[in-house]
Amino acid sequence: MAEENFNSDKPKLAFSKIVATPTLTSWSQAYNAGGLFAVLSLSKKEIGEEESLASIGKDILSTLETEFFTLEVKDLESIKKAVSLAFEKIPNDTNSCFTVSCITQNIMYCFLSGNGKILIKRGEKTGAVLDSSDNQLKSASGFLENNDVIILATEKFIETITKDTLISAIDNFSPSEIAENLSPKVHERQEGEASAVIISYKTAEVVEEEKEEEPLPTPSSLPVLSSIKNNLSKFNLSHSRKVFLSVALIIAVILVGSVYLAVKSREDQKTKTIFNEVYQAAQKKYDEGQSLLSLNKNLARDDFLSAQKTLNENKSKFKPNSDEEKKVSELLAKVETAISEISEVNTVEAKEVGNDASKLLALEAKKGDSSLFAQNSASIYYINSDGVISVDKGNSKEKLIIKKDWDTAGGIDAYLGNVYILDKSADKIFKFVPSGSTYSKTDYLTQPADLSKATAVTVDGALYTILQDGNILKFLKGKTDNFKISGLDQPFSNPNRIYTNVDFDNIYVLDGANNRIVVLKKDGSYVAQYKSKVLKDAKDFEVLEKDKKILVLSSGKIYEISIK
Repeated sequence: MAEENFNSDKPKLAFSKIVATPTLTSWSQAYNAGGLFAVLSLSKKEIGEEESLASIGKDILSTLETEFFTLEVKDLESIKKAVSLAFEKIPNDTNSCFTVSCITQNIMYCFLSGNGKILIKRGEKTGAVLDSSDNQLKSASGFLENNDVIILATEKFIETITKDTLISAIDNFSPSEIAENLSPKVHERQEGEASAVIISYKTAEVVEEEKEEEPLPTPSSLPVLSSIKNNLSKFNLSHSRKVFLSVALIIAVILVGSVYLAVKSREDQKTKTIFNEVYQAAQKKYDEGQSLLSLNKNLARDDFLSAQKTLNENKSKFKPNSDEEKKVSELLAKVETAISEISEVNTVEAKEVGNDASKLLALEAKKGDSSLFAQNSASIYYINSDGVISVDKGNSKEKLIIKKDWDTAGGIDAYLGNVYILDKSADKIFKFVPSGSTYSKTDYLTQPADLSKATAVTVDGALYTILQDGNILKFLKGKTDNFKISGLDQPFSNPNRIYTNVDFDNIYVLDGANNRIVVLKKDGSYVAQYKSKVLKDAKDFEVLEKDKKILVLSSGKIYEISIK
């Protein structure tokens, strides 16, 4: 793909991208936003059914963009940290090549991992700025000169396009012409990892506009200076001395004005540079989201959320009511409208129902001194000062089944006859397994975890616990398992409860502070949310997924919410 882009700011950059067609096991992409360029390739021998190299690559480039454009100061060390955070997103079992270049004014910062190259052509000479044969992140920086050509390329691109062919192609041609000449050779090989960015750097020609000469201001032509002249006349000074002082004051005023204008010009240029970087990055994400709407709503939502984050984090950098601030606000409004339209936000009416609608919630309403409850098909379990009480759903008989043997309980759930209790003080999850008429206690976790801020736990074979900061930790067979929330338009705020079971497709989170219940897939991707005023004071909830309803305990009453 060939693309040329000239910015009106100085210096000028022209660039083009060459991107191979992806295959089932290989993928690459060339990326640009402002003065930031990157080329990324990924490959694996085998790809799982739910895996996608494209989605992994998109996450890596999105992280790079987010981290880069939120940097206050852009130098080698700060940019390297941003690149490192993106680099960490590359899975260990994936072969990769990652080349990044940032051009600001006449300085180029370069970063590389994997068997790629960053080349520069200066005059008649062409050489490597960075050349790597391992996955260690390397960096370099230097000054650019007029007519330099920079090439960021993956290993497969270098193998496909020999150095001699590349040097011949970049002589006396624009980046778009170079891309048009080389793209057919890349596509012939069908190497999904072969991609490159070609950048042309030119210093701007300074053109001085002819201006009519304006007469120098005289004391009588400027009100301030005229006032000074009148004040000088009050003193008994000789004529020559008065003239000398008047001229000195005129020069002083001109110097002060010049300094002010110079400072203002620098500030204006700085603001313009920041605006261009922020606005272009956010606009690019918004456009990408729009193009993905009909293909993948979750990926589109991720793009919109990335644009929203970039705009919100940088909006305060522009003066209120300035052109920059107005444009940022206008784009932010478009982004938020897109998020709202795609986010499946359902504002619902909750109707009050009787206590017979849910034995679990009816018992919770009755037991005001207890706050941690769970259930299975036969029993309800709750924690009090003595330990775990079991309540038979058939006859409502209560029985102490586990004596208290923990410090501060932060959650309880039951699965396959076992009872799980989260102890916040000890950062442990205890698994109580039935053994005759008693329960034996074991540590569920096999590795350390910070559970001090946990608010609830749920088990469906895997174990999920939600924290006050809104993060969800997933454990499988006692070990931490990967779980990342994606596509959520608004972060959780001290969520109350989390619930799922083995028969459910989704996970449900009660986020009372935001008056909602959020539905997530079991991979963490956002599905929908239901908003209602009764959820603000909700204590707990029960999901009847087959019946398409949620029962909520709020202010001592049980309410029903219909779900799609």
